[in-house]
Amino acid sequence: MARMGRNEKNGPGLLFIVVTLIVVAVVGARFFGFMPGDTEEDTPRPPVVKIDDPPPPEGSEEETVPKVLVFHSHASENYKPKDSHEKGGPGDVVQVGAILVEELKSLGIQAIHDQSIHDQPRYSEAFLNSEKKVSEILEANPTVQVVLDIHRDGLQDKPDDYTKARANGMDVAKLLFVVGDKDNDLLEENIRFAQKVSDALEDQYPGVTRGVRVFKSDYSGELHPNSIMVLIGDWRGNTVEEAEASARLLARVLKPFVE
Repeated sequence: MARMGRNEKNGPGLLFIVVTLIVVAVVGARFFGFMPGDTEEDTPRPPVVKIDDPPPPEGSEEETVPKVLVFHSHASENYKPKDSHEKGGPGDVVQVGAILVEELKSLGIQAIHDQSIHDQPRYSEAFLNSEKKVSEILEANPTVQVVLDIHRDGLQDKPDDYTKARANGMDVAKLLFVVGDKDNDLLEENIRFAQKVSDALEDQYPGVTRGVRVFKSDYSGELHPNSIMVLIGDWRGNTVEEAEASARLLARVLKPFVE
């Protein structure tokens, strides 16, 4: 019993040792960052970086806005070897217009292609019908900058190569730009625009244009300052393939006028 008494007096008690170990453990854990009960809120978080939505593709809106209107007052017109006009449906000239619109689209220019057959059943009412339709389209699409009435010519007593040219190593149909001066308050604007397009065509593809002519007729030019009739080739003098090739050239020439 005496020995036991000396141990209790001279050495630390069990309770003291346990408390000391706990204190050391707590201090060490706090020092090394392992304190029990620590939460994520105690640890500094990296700054939040807001990532904005990616911007829409450049020019995407522009590509959906129509800038060119293509139509055909004489939609039944054909090229040889077909008859002069298609009966009861669209002729080759509408196909040429479709190529023009397709090429414009490939260049990033949206175009409207009105394929209405305005010259049937009464050929004499073609321009009256097309004027009404074009007026409606322009009212609904104020972004249109160029209006083109696509035809082919119907010449007589001309040499076989009168409306044929060479461009990019291939045979193409020559283009004639026409403006009507009857009841046309925008005559000067029409002529000026037609001349600019004709000059640009001559610069890029010499010999392809037949120039600009003014006819004493009403071709709806008063509906838009940049409205012109375009005769692509001739019924007897060109094939539809030659006319399509020229439609592609015209689209490339038009590009700077609608950008």
